[in-house]
Parts: sequence; structure tokens; C-alpha cells
Amino acid sequence: MAGIFFRRDVVNQNGNVIIFTYWWSKVIPVVADLPVGNNFHDHCAAFVPFTLGPGIPTVKQKLTYPQNIQEYIDRRTGPLASAEFISTVAFLNSSPVSPTVDFPDYQLYFAEISNDIPEKRTDLKPEIYKAVFGPYENWPLFACISQHLQPKSRGTVRLKSTNPYDSPAIDPNYFENPEDLKVTVEGMKTCQKIMMLDPMQKVGAKPFETLFPGCEQFFGNEDLYFTCLARGAVITLSHQVGTAKMGDPRDPTTVVDPLLR
Repeated sequence: MAGIFFRRDVVNQNGNVIIFTYWWSKVIPVVADLPVGNNFHDHCAAFVPFTLGPGIPTVKQKLTYPQNIQEYIDRRTGPLASAEFISTVAFLNSSPVSPTVDFPDYQLYFAEISNDIPEKRTDLKPEIYKAVFGPYENWPLFACISQHLQPKSRGTVRLKSTNPYDSPAIDPNYFENPEDLKVTVEGMKTCQKIMMLDPMQKVGAKPFETLFPGCEQFFGNEDLYFTCLARGAVITLSHQVGTAKMGDPRDPTTVVDPLLR
């Protein structure tokens, strides 16, 4: 992660400044005019929340059941051994596979969640969290997360000051390319379809009745509502890359060659 967000600070402290020319170049001498900090891209995502039937234990209950704790101690299996309660993933394509495109363009994650996830591990404002998740404080919750795998949007990382200990200014520029948003929404629609199938209905899966603030006027139009939800509650899965691109030295977007020179 430091290589994505802090490379500028690292090279600056070493006295070997490699920096893209913008207004800080008036303060910091330019040694090599290369696009460090450009080309930022990431796997951003959006989620569709559901409740489960009242007979399903919550995540917090599963984490504190004595038998689950003992199972983990004895065999390193069970709920405490899960990857954040992600039960299933799927790699899918938003359009028919063709001879030239044979790889998926979005991924779905299916996971039981606690209220701690949206409350403490996202940037949802407290009033937004309360409006959407507040009524379900003690409910068993399930989320389907749609992640675009081939993002076209590009962001930037910039210096805030000449102090190498200051955090950088990060603009991920998510969904700048409309194709990224379109594919993410297709994944959200697939989430909705899957959660309405018989196996999920048997465990009482239901979409939230609360609506995301600012998107209420789109309720009833799946495309518009999910587009609004994705824009308003975009999350990162921390797969950031690209701010010091390796490539052909003749490519103007390249920062280092294959030998890291």
C-alpha cells in the first residue's frame, strides 16, 4: 500500500526526487519529470444489503458461541476461521462472452455482516448509517458486494506540502468512466436476482426496507436506484495500483522500467 500512496514521500526523503510537474515543482526541484501519482486505479465496489430470517444467528452471536470458539481452538475451522464471513464469491460477465473477451468484468462477494462493518469500516456519515442500518441493529444481516474488475477510471495521488510526514492528497476518481458504474450496477442487479432465488428465500433473505437517503425518488426503478446507491456509498476493497507504473520507457505514462530504473 505504501508503494501506491507514499512513493512520493519515500523518494523525496531519499533525496532522489521523481515527481510529476505541477505547482509543487516550484518548491521541490525536479530531477525527473515523470507522472508519479497519476494512473491511480482501484477495485471499487457497491453493496446491496439484506436481512435474514429471525432464526439465523447474527455474526456477533456466531463469534461468541462457546462451541464455535472451541471448534476454532481444536481444528481451526468454523465461523472464526472464515475470511470476514465471506461465504461465496462469483466471477461473472456483464455482457455475452465473445472470442475477444473471455474474462469476467465483475466479481460478487456474498457475506454475512454485522453492523460494525457499515458503521466503522466505511465512510458513511452517522446520519446515513442510522437511516439505512439503524432499524436493523440486532438483525442477522447479509450483503452482496459488486466489484468491477476492469476499471477504466483513473485517479491521482498528490503531495499536500513539502513535509514528508504529511499524508498525501488522494483522489480515486471512482466512476469517472461511466462504463465502471454501468458494470457495477449490473452486478448489483445480479445480487438482487440471486438473493430472490429459492435457497436464499429459505433462510428468509429480504432486501432492506429502508432507502438510501438521496435516492428515495428512484425507488421502483432498479437501474436508477442502484446507480444512486453505488455513487452514494461506493467502497474500496483496497486493491490500489498504478501510481508508479512499470512499463515501456517510450510510453509517456511509464514511471519505472521492468528493472525498476
